[in-house]
Amino acid sequence: MKKIITIGIIAILFITCQSKGPERYSTTGPEIDLVKELIQNYEAGDWDNWISHYADTAKIHHNTWEETSTTPAETRDGFKTNLSALSSYQFDDDPIYYEKVLTDEGKTWVNFWGNWRGVIAANGKEFTIPVHLSINIEDGKIQEEFGMYDLTAFTMEMNSLNNMSVDEKTVLSSIQKVVEAWNKNDKALFESISVKDFIRNGNGLRVANNPEEYGGFMDLYHGAFPDFKVVADNSVIMGNTAYINWTVTGTNTGEFMGNPATNKKIKTHGLSVWTFNPEGKVVQENAFSDNLEVYKQLGYTMPTPQ
Repeated sequence: MKKIITIGIIAILFITCQSKGPERYSTTGPEIDLVKELIQNYEAGDWDNWISHYADTAKIHHNTWEETSTTPAETRDGFKTNLSALSSYQFDDDPIYYEKVLTDEGKTWVNFWGNWRGVIAANGKEFTIPVHLSINIEDGKIQEEFGMYDLTAFTMEMNSLNNMSVDEKTVLSSIQKVVEAWNKNDKALFESISVKDFIRNGNGLRVANNPEEYGGFMDLYHGAFPDFKVVADNSVIMGNTAYINWTVTGTNTGEFMGNPATNKKIKTHGLSVWTFNPEGKVVQENAFSDNLEVYKQLGYTMPTPQ
């Protein structure tokens, strides 16, 4: 009787193993690791490693189901051209999904879903675009890829920028450099785009009479907030004047206006009116912001009026 039971168990195990077959669905494995590396290479602009994941005969179809395809090299060149207009781009860490499926034909496909986020350098405008990729991988290389994403709004914005007058483009370029100078505390960069008698007014009060004094103003904030960052939320250009809404963030780890560090974070919004000369150099800034809101975020106590 024991022999019969033993033989029965062995038969069941044999049948189970035989019927299991290859894994049809998974969220892990070398193919998924390959796609993760592909995304990382794309975000880092590491195009040599990016293209190494594709077979020489790989076909890429983006936003089309037609037979027409591009080669990995053509796709790479297109990416590089479009991304050159951006100050930053990446996929959000969450939500992001990877899955591997084995089709009835025995082909392995990896599906990817993620939100792509990019910022146009010329005007600071940010776009978020959902992206779906289906990638066929065989023998450790990508053989075919389908990608779907809506570039309509992004393309319209880029076309609008390309159709701007030369003067407006010059102003936008200067705005971009102002933001870069602030974020990097690059006083030499700011001086390079400013006239010698540049002035800055803050809430109606004179803050700087030349680029050198403006540099000291930048040092004040970067000394108090080493992670100081300014983002140009939007801008409107009218002739030689630009109206820019901005957001500033930072952590107070240094002395600020004679007060010890509080280690508190700030986030404040403001408006700057920038005036440019015909060469696109900065002549004047009139900035408006709520300093009281910053003081409250830092935990400062305002004296009671007497």
